[in-house]
Amino acid sequence: MRQCTVFAVLVAVLVSTQAFAETAEGKREGIYQIVKATENRVWRLNTQTGEIAVCDLSGQNLVCTSSSNAAEVPKKSYAEIEAAKQAAAAEQQAKRDQDLKFLDKILALFREFLQTALGKSQGS
Repeated sequence: MRQCTVFAVLVAVLVSTQAFAETAEGKREGIYQIVKATENRVWRLNTQTGEIAVCDLSGQNLVCTSSSNAAEVPKKSYAEIEAAKQAAAAEQQAKRDQDLKFLDKILALFREFLQTALGKSQGS
């Protein structure tokens, strides 16, 4: 509830700031224009560059992400990179273990085949 109130105040401040930026002829002097506002988001247009930023309320702070930042791949933290490396290593080790078990079965079958073949040739 408190976040909605703080956000509503922020939206009101942004809208009133834009109202003051208008001159008597109705032209805007400000750089930013509020395109859309909801309960917890504001879409802001930079009238000089055409860039759109989406602003969210995070705690008591307004956090804006521009359209150019949204196109970038999020950077992973060191912990995420290390976890991915460990998961890949564990997966590789499991595959290696599975391959070794398969080779052991083939060797056991081959030994059994040789013993059977040698037993028949010696016993005959």
